[in-house]
Amino acid sequence: MNVISEEAKIGKNVKFGNFVTVGAGVSIGDGSIIESYSYIGYSNGRERSELTIGKRAHVRSHTIIYQGSTIGDDLVTGHHAIIRENSQIGDAFQAGTGTVVMGELTIGSYVKTGSNVEIGQGSIVGSFVWIFLNSTLINDRRPPSSEIAGPIVEDYAVIGAHAVVYPGVRVGADSLVGSGCFLSQDLPPEQIAVGNPSKNIGPTSKIKYEEDGQKKNVYPWRFRFHKGYPKELVDTWLEEADKVKILDI
Repeated sequence: MNVISEEAKIGKNVKFGNFVTVGAGVSIGDGSIIESYSYIGYSNGRERSELTIGKRAHVRSHTIIYQGSTIGDDLVTGHHAIIRENSQIGDAFQAGTGTVVMGELTIGSYVKTGSNVEIGQGSIVGSFVWIFLNSTLINDRRPPSSEIAGPIVEDYAVIGAHAVVYPGVRVGADSLVGSGCFLSQDLPPEQIAVGNPSKNIGPTSKIKYEEDGQKKNVYPWRFRFHKGYPKELVDTWLEEADKVKILDI
């Protein structure tokens, strides 16, 4: 049995599993799928605020999405994901199984997280960012305290598995935070950080892979990896890659 508030705005062709709850003030876009045991529009007891989820969302079972957020089209969650209140999230956000988005934050478009990722309050995450499994963006400078400062992650950055990004730290565009890294200082664009404590070991251009007998750059990753991205976006990346090649020559 589902419990759908009469005040909720449900788009066309939205499908619900079993034992789904949708609260008042919730808007769900056309073509969305809400799997069983999910709670959309959960209240934390504060004054009620609206929750808007765009078109074609696929919310997997046991997901909880709080009131007060705006989420773009093509949301995908794994099982048992949580998105807290006052999250401003762009299109095509993918939250892995067990991921917790702590609210009061901003996330751009085409951000992908692995399983069991936590994004702390106050974080600012750009677009096209990858955050791999078991990684955490923490925000308390002197726990426990009220000195909250979420990390800033710029566009196209990659955060490897089991990494921790410290409060207020800026992760530059197109940079790489290595697996298991505890990033305690700002990382400039197109640089690599590894270790605990973290250490900048140079530009991402030093990382190569071999294809057809030639060594090619792994980063920027958008020049070589396109799965799951729309064609018009990939075309712009390929054009950018061609321009870079011309400049290199």
